[in-house]
Amino acid sequence: MNKEFQGVYAVAVTPFHKDGSFDLEAAKRHLDYLIENSVHGICILGATGEYQSVTLEEHKEYVREIVPYICGRTSVIVGVTRERADDVIELILQVKESGGHAAMVLAPPYCHPTQEELVENYRYIMENTEFPIMVYNNPGSCGISIERDTFRELFGLPYTAVVKESSGDIHKVTEVVDDAPENVSVFCGADNIALESFAAGACGWISMLANVAPKDCTALFRAVYEEKNLEKGKEIYRRILPALDVLETFPRVPQTLKYLLARKGLDCGYCRRPRVELTEEQKVYVVEAMHADEIE
Repeated sequence: MNKEFQGVYAVAVTPFHKDGSFDLEAAKRHLDYLIENSVHGICILGATGEYQSVTLEEHKEYVREIVPYICGRTSVIVGVTRERADDVIELILQVKESGGHAAMVLAPPYCHPTQEELVENYRYIMENTEFPIMVYNNPGSCGISIERDTFRELFGLPYTAVVKESSGDIHKVTEVVDDAPENVSVFCGADNIALESFAAGACGWISMLANVAPKDCTALFRAVYEEKNLEKGKEIYRRILPALDVLETFPRVPQTLKYLLARKGLDCGYCRRPRVELTEEQKVYVVEAMHADEIE
């Protein structure tokens, strides 16, 4: 385990005004709330943060404003996924300059590289940034899965610091945990297998639910990973599992989280196109299906 990276990292929403501009004050209020409620770290501009909907310049603008605001108070990982490796490098250098602690890099999401190309892509990025990288496996988002032998090669690269395992396959999580060297942390990246991932040895969690229920998410991690109290963890998990399942199956995660945050008095504004706001029927669904009034 890399001691710099462990625990629950909320993958934060990105607040926008109705005209599509960043709502930086809302972002800061939300990030303050997360830090005050003891998350171990924050991931900005992940998929939950609508990174796909911002330009390179907007990405760098947001990083310049937000990373220094929080990096002295908590660990910060920034999503920097792009198709072109040189664009990824450009974004990472801004994260590095702004004081972030690591960059999260998914395989190029359209071109479906081979396993050999994938390794060389990460190698090229690391050689040109010299910055800690979270290797992100999410076959549902990029169309390929990082194979076991490929992970072993990536573990040999000098700046592989963390793995986010989002395949949803607990057997895969276990393989990665078993193979990871001492200097690499393995994080759960699928909300509805968090307990199983901690039990398998994952030392962290990039969590969507932590946006609105940071206390429950950190309590689950503490019970299972730190205290080794599986029964206590299962009690927490059973209560929040409906919410975790919705976030992994309902295809409107940013909208759902922003709506639930607004219900808590933390208005995080709008989503960017092509996303549209929840209908009234969808709002009722997410509140009821997630048992939203029972999580914190």
